[in-house]
Amino acid sequence: MSDDAIRSIFEPNSIAVVGASRNPEKVGYLILKNLLESGFKGKLFPINPKVDEILSLRTYPSLEDVSEDIDLAVIVVPGTIVPNVLKECGKKGIRSVIVISGGFRESGKEGEELEKLVIKIINETGIRLVGPNCIGVDNPYIGMSMWVGVKKKGPISIVSQSGLVGTAFQCWAEKESIGISKCISLGNQVDVNEIDILRYFEEDPHTKTIAMYLEGIQNGREFMKVASDVSKKKPIIALKGGRTEKGIKAAKSHTRSLSGKSEIFEAAINQSGILSTSSLEELYIYSKALSFLPLPKGRRVLIITSSGGAGIMAADTVDRLNLELPSISDDVEKRLRQVLPSYCVFDNPFDVTTTTVESFQLVMEENLEDENIDAFLPIFADPLPRAAEAVKTVAKKTNKPIVVCYVGGGKVEDIEKEKMHEAGIPVFSTPEKAVTALYALVRYNELQSKNV
Repeated sequence: MSDDAIRSIFEPNSIAVVGASRNPEKVGYLILKNLLESGFKGKLFPINPKVDEILSLRTYPSLEDVSEDIDLAVIVVPGTIVPNVLKECGKKGIRSVIVISGGFRESGKEGEELEKLVIKIINETGIRLVGPNCIGVDNPYIGMSMWVGVKKKGPISIVSQSGLVGTAFQCWAEKESIGISKCISLGNQVDVNEIDILRYFEEDPHTKTIAMYLEGIQNGREFMKVASDVSKKKPIIALKGGRTEKGIKAAKSHTRSLSGKSEIFEAAINQSGILSTSSLEELYIYSKALSFLPLPKGRRVLIITSSGGAGIMAADTVDRLNLELPSISDDVEKRLRQVLPSYCVFDNPFDVTTTTVESFQLVMEENLEDENIDAFLPIFADPLPRAAEAVKTVAKKTNKPIVVCYVGGGKVEDIEKEKMHEAGIPVFSTPEKAVTALYALVRYNELQSKNV
């Protein structure tokens, strides 16, 4: 029952929105509207005793008035009413529930007592509950988006103890046509927690990479055990909220999370094979890289650029992250000097100082067999058309990762980025981000080697 209930949270055939509203400023309207516009493929049952229809959907006075089975109830009523709705769910046989409503332990002593009552009811009824105080669950593969209306399908799944982290991540992925697989906002975690979700994501065929935002972990040992198993199959990347004294204080007032010391958290997740990150942007960069790119065998990267400045910025980041810049072999340099202009910089970074992509492609292809080079990092720093074709051509010839940076290319850049993203080739907007992405691949590969 437990596994089926978790699955119904992400893959329901029918959803009841309890507290659906006609008022565009109400959350009950927003969620119903987003489910309609994102193309939910199942049945929707708005629950509101005061109106007959909302957004052209028949409305029901209560859950009991719906004659059909309901897989998932999304509750958007005042917190004080939530216990009564949960009792109705129990009578109706609904075992999967998301409580969007706030006003529980995060709001003080009265809310804490209300939350205890919620826990009592779900223990009695066997309901699996996400929240309260959350923003719901998204699954573009069935057209289910509750908060921001994302539609693009992708390989990244997100589990977050903050609604903002989940929505920001999804919006970035949507804008770049990277897409997501699933996203869940856990809120106060009175029941469903990150351990339940990791187990589900482990088996989900659409999830390739798992991104997590955590403020505190309730059952550290069990989490480490499950995460250790899952990370052997799929990369897990985590961002810890509450790293400093002031951050810990803020986390306690957010969802009353018990945010442990950063050093202990870092040690625990590293033992579990999880990659830790220090910012939301880094969480996204790591997830993007690990979802699409092969792993390098080592830390050695060849940078190819059309801008000396961009190459320098990349080299600085390579040095800071303890990656390596090997020299190209004498034989390769000799061959390239016969073809490329003498004003190119035949070093690493390799500066082609040209406005054609053929030079980038040539330099990479000439170095494909070099065992001293583990990855390529081309930086297209001008309006260079056909960049996507050049990268796709080389990628077909090698298992080494090609981490692409495209910057300063105006409209041409936008066109080429879109082509590469459609082909499953992630593009990064600065040299620093591209090197950071490579570092994620290197770190995960090294962690996997340790955890075998």
